[in-house]
Amino acid sequence: MKAELQQLVSLQNLDISIRRLQAEIEAIPLRRAEIEREFDQRASEIRALETRRDDARHERARIEKEIADQRSKAERGDRNLMSAKRQEEYTAAIREADAARKQILAFETQILEQMELAEQAEAALKERASEVASLNSDRDSALQKFDEETKAQTDQLNASRVERDRVAAALPKAMSALYNRISTRIRDGIAVAEARNSACAACFMALRPQVMAQVRRGDEIIICDNCNRILYYVTGNNKPMNSASERSEVATT
Repeated sequence: MKAELQQLVSLQNLDISIRRLQAEIEAIPLRRAEIEREFDQRASEIRALETRRDDARHERARIEKEIADQRSKAERGDRNLMSAKRQEEYTAAIREADAARKQILAFETQILEQMELAEQAEAALKERASEVASLNSDRDSALQKFDEETKAQTDQLNASRVERDRVAAALPKAMSALYNRISTRIRDGIAVAEARNSACAACFMALRPQVMAQVRRGDEIIICDNCNRILYYVTGNNKPMNSASERSEVATT
């Protein structure tokens, strides 16, 4: 019976491993999307810096053309001022030249602003130059590593399922049926629990001395009166049960 109890513990450990691997594999699309999203975000940030720099340069070039046009107007106004013969011609020439020079000053301020924007963006790009150079290769490397880990998980899951079938087939049918019935009924799927410090390590309820003695002997199947799990005993394990987190570890000892 002790050997069969050990088989039940092995079966429980395999089921826990299978459920964990299944959950991880089911989350593969989400995890892969997170990796791609991270690199897309970094690429988007770099593209935004490049766009900001290029836009600032283009805007500066446009403003410089505007300045050239305003200078032409100012020069024309000066020429008209020199050749003016009537008061209205003189006044119009002054207004044209003054308006052009004021506009030039405003445009020059805008050029300084665009130069500052371009310089800031260029400085940020230089700080991330190594990232820019390796972004695509880093993305490919991260996805390749993820795919390799995914394949390893899938291989491990398949191997665990084969081993689970082998262990389950080696159990007496009645014991296998009991295990399946308990694991199906209990929410966490833990059908086998360690009896430790005279208590069930799954539900933490104290066990009667007679029950604990029977579990220690291991010559028959003993069920916890409280949670209805199959109990087993590990010789020499007197570690105190300190937290509810041990509920999910009862079959991994």
